[in-house]
Amino acid sequence: MKLAANISLMFNDLPLQARVKKAAELGFQGIEVQFPYELTVKEWQALLAKANLPLVLINLPAGNFMQGGDGLACHPLRQAEFQHALQKSLPYIEKLKPSIINVLAGRQVAGFSRQACLDQLAANLSWACKTLADFPVTLTCEPINNLDQPNYLVPRTADWQAVAQKIQQPNFGLQLDFYHAATMGDLLEVLISQQINNLAHIQFADYPGRGHPATGQLQLNALFKQLNQLGYKGWLVAEFASRSTDNYDWILPIHAI
Repeated sequence: MKLAANISLMFNDLPLQARVKKAAELGFQGIEVQFPYELTVKEWQALLAKANLPLVLINLPAGNFMQGGDGLACHPLRQAEFQHALQKSLPYIEKLKPSIINVLAGRQVAGFSRQACLDQLAANLSWACKTLADFPVTLTCEPINNLDQPNYLVPRTADWQAVAQKIQQPNFGLQLDFYHAATMGDLLEVLISQQINNLAHIQFADYPGRGHPATGQLQLNALFKQLNQLGYKGWLVAEFASRSTDNYDWILPIHAI
């Protein structure tokens, strides 16, 4: 199976540029970056070429979400800002060729109903899907648990499903993060079986603790085998905080699946 590292969180004792090289040295076959915009497209092209790794995923700019704010995608008063965020990302999409473009839904906005925020999210996602229709990408909107991220608008896969039914776009898919789903109490084996035709991208960390495999309760390798048996062809992405000096022996069994 194809294994990638989220270098926004992993190898966090190294400068961002050095994390690309570290991922390659450890045997990861790709990387994802939550927000690549602090480096230029040319800088990323040079780093990726030197490491001979593809960039798998980027997030659209999310406004103030990472600082605890509401974000852009579901805010009824920030539609223009959301559209500007997509325009900002286009050079990165065109030149770096990530296969997954993720949109952070954001938090329910004070003074607006949940339905109003969901309607705005669906409208923005539909517009983004149409805007990116000629690119070889899948747009996702990752469910994120609302315990770590209070008031997050799309905390469960069932919430994602409701949004997907509203927008009905062929280039919209499910990014499933095992840690977030487990935090919400979902049964991962059931989710995989139910959503296999929608699955565009998988991120993983163990639960609880959001650490590397075998630090929590999840039988991650069994889940990876289930995905393989069901024909999943996307990426598996390790997404948790780590240092470059940590033990990465857990990588080899995944490559063997």
